[in-house]
Amino acid sequence: MRRLVRALSAGAGLLLCAALAAGCTTSRKRESPVGLGSLLQFRDAETYAYFQHVYRSGNLYLDFRPALVVDAIVKDRQYRALYVQMLKAQFLLPDAEVERLQAEQERHFETRVDILLFTYEGTNRPSRLAKKDAPWRILLRDDDGQLLTPASITKIKETSTTFLYIDKYFSGLDRWSQVYEVRFPKLSKARLGQPIGRRPFELILTGVKGTVTLKWEDPRIFYRQAGGEE
Repeated sequence: MRRLVRALSAGAGLLLCAALAAGCTTSRKRESPVGLGSLLQFRDAETYAYFQHVYRSGNLYLDFRPALVVDAIVKDRQYRALYVQMLKAQFLLPDAEVERLQAEQERHFETRVDILLFTYEGTNRPSRLAKKDAPWRILLRDDDGQLLTPASITKIKETSTTFLYIDKYFSGLDRWSQVYEVRFPKLSKARLGQPIGRRPFELILTGVKGTVTLKWEDPRIFYRQAGGEE
């Protein structure tokens, strides 16, 4: 983790944050959804260093108005480790509980893809993304080119530790956005001795109004490597 932070200069990260903030309206300050390019904004250079490889955003506009604005964060191994450390620090957890949470997060990483999805669908009405009659279908194209459907779509409450954890690192969580955890099944390729595919991972939200595709070019962030390292 320290190597990752050192690899990014604070100055470059802050310049990127400023550029992102200048490019679109931030959620915290907006009174209307006009001109949205994304929902979240990195709070600082450290946040960018931690999350730039797992964070993606995209949008779909119709007649100059947003039909769908989407941000996504993949819960990779680093995200999960930071999350457990946050819980340990904030709740003063004993070592035995920390070890249990770490093992749980490792098990989840091995068997599934968890993606935090932040959406704005053009109005401030409650989203139906987790409903059977949702106007958008969510798919994940994996590194082998297979299309996967979600095992579950769960709305994240504002009082949950996941929501508060993201709010610590990003600005932009407000009444205009909805937060979901989308879960897909995943093979443990390291255990099965299978190579990681060469295709990027693609999260696809598609419906009558159009399609938004978010792409992670490096599929290695989704898997534990055969040697035990990412």
